[in-house]
Amino acid sequence: MNRELESENNSSTHRNSSKHQYQMKQERMLTQEEESVFTSEYYDEDPMDRTKRYFGEENLQKLKESTLLCVGAGAVGNEVCKNLAMLGIGHIILVDFDEVRKSNINRCVFFRPEDHKNTSKVEAIEKRLPEVAPQTKITSFNTRIEDAPPEVYNVDLIILAVDNDFARYNVNMFNLMKEKPLPIINGAMGRTFIEVGIYYPGKTACPVCLWSEDYYRTVMNQEIASKCDEFFVNTRSKFPMISTLTSIVGGIMSVEATKVLLSKDQKGTYSRKVPNQEPHFGTLIRYDLAKQELTRSKILPNPKCVDVSCRARIKQ
Repeated sequence: MNRELESENNSSTHRNSSKHQYQMKQERMLTQEEESVFTSEYYDEDPMDRTKRYFGEENLQKLKESTLLCVGAGAVGNEVCKNLAMLGIGHIILVDFDEVRKSNINRCVFFRPEDHKNTSKVEAIEKRLPEVAPQTKITSFNTRIEDAPPEVYNVDLIILAVDNDFARYNVNMFNLMKEKPLPIINGAMGRTFIEVGIYYPGKTACPVCLWSEDYYRTVMNQEIASKCDEFFVNTRSKFPMISTLTSIVGGIMSVEATKVLLSKDQKGTYSRKVPNQEPHFGTLIRYDLAKQELTRSKILPNPKCVDVSCRARIKQ
């Protein structure tokens, strides 16, 4: 009995010591020698401990107070929501009109076989995301982004995780009509390639600055055709995709998203400086899985952009 009490007292003392050491670590930087004698018992009780070490207390709190709009709840949307929720983002607004299909399941971490044909993509994510990140609030809209309420744009950042350029155009157009356009991160993938663009419209190029007039007309004509011609909808080509590519594009988008959110200052502009967390505004990142090649290039604002609001802001 005495041995049990002694063991219990030692265990309690050990936990209190670990807690004290953890608090010391938060208040000041410990020497390597001091830290080497500490146990990880108390550290491991905090689910966000490693994330807190990466961002720091102040920056992690800023992420907790941030809200973002994710347009698209497919493969890329799954990865982005998972990553950003686990990184501590406070609120995710998710918009997608589609239902879960069998072909989605092997690339989407939140989808299950039983979701096929009876569950919307946003519903599946909203149901299962709290299992990995209960601290993140998620609000979903099972609709096309063109039909979503304007309030979905009352956020700090827009993520484009869609495979539809008409949706991209509409989001960009609505954003550019705001007094202060929001940063946009756009991701795309297919075959062995991914592409991530980080935009701050009005300050850098917008997501459609690279579009030609011919491509713009093609996007608009295809949207009209898709609403009138069932054959068009059923015969659109599908790019080959694998889950590893989804993880890479989702990871790059998520890292850049945290940088953008941390750069927001009290005036509502994105110029706050955080060491090693500077967003790559006006940059296009491309990666080829087959060749393991990554390239990064600057995107210049296009004075002849197909979006009239973008052209007007460039002239200013």
